[in-house]
Amino acid sequence: MPAAPKSPRSKKTASISKPKGAVRAKSGCYTCRIRRKKCDEKRMNDADGPCETCLRLKLECLGFGAKRPEWLRETSRVSEIRDRIKAHLAAQGMIKGHAGSGSRNAIQEDILRLSDYREGPVGGDMTYPSPGSSSSASTPRREDSVESDRQYHAPRLMLMSSARGMFDHDQYPVHSDIPSRSDSPCDTTMHSSVHDFDRDYYQFNSRLDAVETPAKKSSFSRRGLYEYNGELSLSGLYTIDDDDEQPFGTAPTGPGAVTHYYPSEHVAYEFINESLRNYVDNVVKIQYLLGDRDVLPAMIWEAIKSHADSHDAVTLLSKAYYSRQDQPYVSVLQDFEVTVTIRTLKGSLSSKGRGIFSADDAMSALHVVSLFLFDGGQGKWNDFLNLAVMYVEHILENPAYFNNYSVALEAANAKDEFVVKTTIWFDVLASITTQEPPRLLNYIRELFKPDLSWIGRPPSYSMISPMGCENIVVWALAETSYLSYWKRRHEQTGTLSIPELVRKVAEIEQYLRPGPRPERPQSTSENWSRYLTSEIFRTSTKLFLKTVESGDYPHVLEIKDAVNDTFRAICDGSSILSSTPDSLAAIVRSTVFCIFICGSLTTDPNQQRILSLHLEQSRGQDGAGVGNCSTALSLLRELWAPPQHPVTPVNWRQLLKRTEVLLV
Repeated sequence: MPAAPKSPRSKKTASISKPKGAVRAKSGCYTCRIRRKKCDEKRMNDADGPCETCLRLKLECLGFGAKRPEWLRETSRVSEIRDRIKAHLAAQGMIKGHAGSGSRNAIQEDILRLSDYREGPVGGDMTYPSPGSSSSASTPRREDSVESDRQYHAPRLMLMSSARGMFDHDQYPVHSDIPSRSDSPCDTTMHSSVHDFDRDYYQFNSRLDAVETPAKKSSFSRRGLYEYNGELSLSGLYTIDDDDEQPFGTAPTGPGAVTHYYPSEHVAYEFINESLRNYVDNVVKIQYLLGDRDVLPAMIWEAIKSHADSHDAVTLLSKAYYSRQDQPYVSVLQDFEVTVTIRTLKGSLSSKGRGIFSADDAMSALHVVSLFLFDGGQGKWNDFLNLAVMYVEHILENPAYFNNYSVALEAANAKDEFVVKTTIWFDVLASITTQEPPRLLNYIRELFKPDLSWIGRPPSYSMISPMGCENIVVWALAETSYLSYWKRRHEQTGTLSIPELVRKVAEIEQYLRPGPRPERPQSTSENWSRYLTSEIFRTSTKLFLKTVESGDYPHVLEIKDAVNDTFRAICDGSSILSSTPDSLAAIVRSTVFCIFICGSLTTDPNQQRILSLHLEQSRGQDGAGVGNCSTALSLLRELWAPPQHPVTPVNWRQLLKRTEVLLV
């Protein structure tokens, strides 16, 4: 009888693939080789330092070498150490299905010491060093174990990032078959798989422990900002697969580095309590002094709950806000933790292409620009402003509106409109510092140029909110900044035509004439603030224009008159809003550039004294230390220090460019 044909099932099949994330490592540190995971092989500090992978996962790095030491050659010992590592990572909520400890007596900011298992059997309680000691140990409670009998184990939620860019995406699997809501910020239709994966991970715990650790006490710690008081909804949110350990943050380097980066408790955005909401309200009040306070907090709040970079950026602003109140003269940007987060945000936002970059991404970039402003206005703010400019170009050049920028802005939603207007404003004032043309000048001309004609009703968008400046003044300021660049370029090539310069100045100046007197009454102090701020910008723009025409010579008659007009407009705010100091402080902090250019070109000691007083009082109001008033005052004192010779121009522009101060 012939042999029966073999069943297809009996054919040799491909070998079962390894569990996702498992790598039979033949290089790297001993710890990663024990874990059978990829080691980044990046050494911290020097050639003898630990690898960044172990530091991110809070594991002791056992070093590098071709062969394992004798004590790591015992199979049973290696297996037990591997189990300890897995339990340690699970206790931190870094493995799917293990929500971490509900109460952490063991301080999870400290690393798991593996060298303690060098002598004797590995069995026994898992060791966690206590703060300030490398030898003391504590035994986790029953609910801290991997096999916890707690009633509810919630998968961790993929939400927040503070370590993107610190590891290679190619080393970790990315799955596109995980369902998400169509309106989710992690929706695959909106972001590539790399960007979907490019977020950090928060776990949910059903209760919070009362142990105070240095990280939890830190002003930057999220532990103090969150609290769970409701039911958990996991609808449409990503979870992390088993054994996919994810980095929490960056390891400290150098002397005096911050040693606590992220708290031991991590929760989903649904559980952000009112303390962070209060942060948002305070930050917005200082960040956009003349913006709509009914719309902006809600807009930023929604972004915080759904967008990782927005959460990071606003958390930075909150840290800056309170840190500068406590220590007004200490730069937040010198904090190692802050600089790491800024670099991470830059990498995350820069990695997104133009089609993926969203309004929330642009808002995050603007938040970081505001962070530099909160800290005095100096730094690499231009890197983030460039990202916002890219998004504005994308919005206004929407092909659906046939390159009609005005129609595109009219059709934009509230968030896009806010981003466009804020970015335009920052770009115009930044061009004065960089002494380059505004990057959005062509858009500004079509949106705000006063001699354009309209078919139908004119556009309704206005720069009064959130910037406190009329559209026509924004246009004039942008054109004046460009004219300054145009004049300097022709001077350098020996082709400057004075009649042409005078003609260009006249074209702008005709739209900077004063309005009706007396000032029309305003219904609220907020409306008064916006109106008075717009007047200050109108007069200071005219002063700027006159310096372009005649040079930076304070004794020129037209410049003297423009200085007096600007000074009068600044003082009008003090007299009209004397009963509302908060509104007055908002005007001063919104018009730092105006005060600076007026102070730079005045030779009147009384005017210098009063302008100094304005800046000094404003930096001491609500939000003490926040903003660039102190920086502007320091620059003015530098200009005033040497007696000005009548024939010597004031080098206020050169000073701005050299110090890279953004006067917004």
